[in-house]
Parts: sequence; structure tokens; C-alpha cells
Amino acid sequence: MSFFRRPQQRDFVPFGDYSFGSSTNWSGEPVTESTALQVAAVMACVGLIADSTASLPIRTFRRSSDRDIPLTTPRLFTEPSDSVSRYELAHQLVTSLALLGNAYILVDRGDNGEPVALTPLHPSNVLVEADGRGGRRYSVSGSYVPSDAILHIRWWTPPQALKGLSPIEEQKTTIGLALAMERHLAQFYGDGATPSSVLETDGDLTVDQAKVLQDTWLIQHNRRRKPAVLAGGLKYRPITASAADMELNETREQQIAQIARIFRIPSYLIGAKGDSQTYENAEMSGQHFVTYTLMPWLRRIEDALSSLLPRGQFVRFDVDAFLRANTLARLQAYQIAVMTGIRTPNECRASEGLEPYDGGDNFVMALPGAPMAGPGSELPPAGVDADPPL
Repeated sequence: MSFFRRPQQRDFVPFGDYSFGSSTNWSGEPVTESTALQVAAVMACVGLIADSTASLPIRTFRRSSDRDIPLTTPRLFTEPSDSVSRYELAHQLVTSLALLGNAYILVDRGDNGEPVALTPLHPSNVLVEADGRGGRRYSVSGSYVPSDAILHIRWWTPPQALKGLSPIEEQKTTIGLALAMERHLAQFYGDGATPSSVLETDGDLTVDQAKVLQDTWLIQHNRRRKPAVLAGGLKYRPITASAADMELNETREQQIAQIARIFRIPSYLIGAKGDSQTYENAEMSGQHFVTYTLMPWLRRIEDALSSLLPRGQFVRFDVDAFLRANTLARLQAYQIAVMTGIRTPNECRASEGLEPYDGGDNFVMALPGAPMAGPGSELPPAGVDADPPL
């Protein structure tokens, strides 16, 4: 007899209605999916994650005991549907997750119930409701669809929540502040900003005299570096950027770093100032990016796509492209892997996109008398001296 009772499921109000008007946005700027992408830092972060994910090949495996056996990747993942390619599917899924916190895939199934096509849906076209039994039901553009026809991928998800939290909804003040600064600067420079200099005099000038003086100055000194001769009490005073303007630019850089933190992007990857690459080499940089930025996004998509496969099979994104060292270090790693019997020569050649050769599937051990793979690697018969006769 159990002493614990399962807590009663409640129908929670879904998160993320995409109107973004229910909570306070202290910047005063409307923050939506569209306006958020007008901030260069947001577009850079979302684009970096989406492009990086979509560029990775998808591999399929079958778990057997303690080994993962590679399988041929189903066509469902290489050609999801007539409307989207594999690249577009992954890119759109990550974009929806990064902006709205939820991504949806419409799964078309054949007569035997097997999935035959995958079509990404915009989150605003999908309504999620509690079904009263602790699950969820979905309607697409106003029509309910079977639960097995929707793959729902969620970003940060509170317990018992129907939907994932939207990054731009939760950080609307940070993004709104960036929008406000961009609008202020655009209006400032659009209205003419600050004049580059001023010609001052204690005397009285008519409008026509001031116009003639301005035109004469431009004719004589615009794009020229001739010495200026001022008469009649004229004084030249250059206008420089104020401390407030310089502080505004510094604040803009801080906002870029803040937005990079939202998506856990190293600032140097989006061209932000104040964050230099400190990794020893490109391999360590790639490892950091994969582990702390990409992996959480990849795992969510992998788990969703794996649910479409038979039990025991799963998909993984191949992140080796981000972890490739320079040529010398990579070849040295292959040499160690082969000589310690971890990999065969053909496995290493496959990693480099090279064709196998006969005998390259044999394991090589760096032990005296151990066989070496490849042509001409056969050991001499027992009792026969391997050295050629003198």
C-alpha cells in the first residue's frame, strides 16, 4: 500500500499567448516576435543557434546492450515534407523555440499509422488546452487534431505548465530597452542630430548674411583642410559628442551583452565588445559553444524526433563539425586512437570523408608482433625469418 497519493492534475492557464501585453514592460516599447528581431543582437543570437543546429547532419542509432549501432537515417528526417527541407525544419523549430518558447510539428501518418511527413507550424496557429486527464489537446487554426498528430517541443517549462515560457516575453524589458535606444538614436540622427560646428560672432547678422556666411564656409572648407581665416569677430567652435551620448553608446553595448546572456551566447560570437575569445584553440571554443549553448536546444529536438521511431531507436545531431581540431592535432588524435585499438583506420578515414581500403577494418595494437592493417601487413609464417636473405 502506498503512503503517497498522486497530486491532482489541474488545468493551468497556458503560458505564452504571444500578445505580450499582460505583464509590465518598463521600457514602454511593444515587444513582439517581429519587433524583437529588429534588435540586431536578438537576430544574431537566434540566427546563430538556428543556423548552427540546421547545419548539423542527423544520425540514427539503435541501442543494443551497451553499444549504439548506427542505422540508415529515415527519409522522414532527410526529406520531412514537400513544403520544407531538413535544413528548414530544424531552422524553423529553433526559431520558434528561441522566440516564442514553443515549437510544433504536424505529423502526417500513413494508413499503417507510420509517420510519412513532418510540417512545422507557427505557434500562433496552435491552441493548447488541458484535456482534464493531465494531458494536452491541440487545435490548429481552430480545428482539433489527434494528439499523436502534433509534436510539441517546449523551451523552459514550469511543472504542470501546458506550454513553454517565451524568452522574449520573459525578457521583454531588456529587449524593449534595446528597442527604445535604437528608436532614440534613429530619431536623433534622422532629425539631423548635432551640427558639426558653430560660427559665432558678437555682431548682429541678418538671415541673408548668416546664409551667405554658412554657404561661403562650406564652399571654402568642406572636404578641405586649408587654414581658415576668420574676420569681423567670427569664432569657430567644434561640436563634440556629449558625455550623455558616449554613455548611451556604452549602455547599448551592455544591452547587447545582456541579450547574449539570455540565449547563453558567448558575446564574441555576435561581435559584441568587451568579451574576447579566451580559449586555447578553436576546438575548445567549439566544445564550449556545443556544451553550454547548443546542446539544450539539440536535446529537445532529438527527443521529439526520436519519439517517431520504433522503440530502442533514436536520433542525434552530429556535432563533430564544431569539435574538429586543426589538421595536425586531429591526425595525432587519430594515430593515438588507432594505435590503442579504440578505432580502426577505416573509421578514422570515414571521419575525414575518405574511402576505406582493404584491411583497414582490422584493429591495430601498438604491441610487438601485432598485425598492422592495410596492404602488405600480413605476418610471415611461423618459423620463417621475416628479414630478406642477404
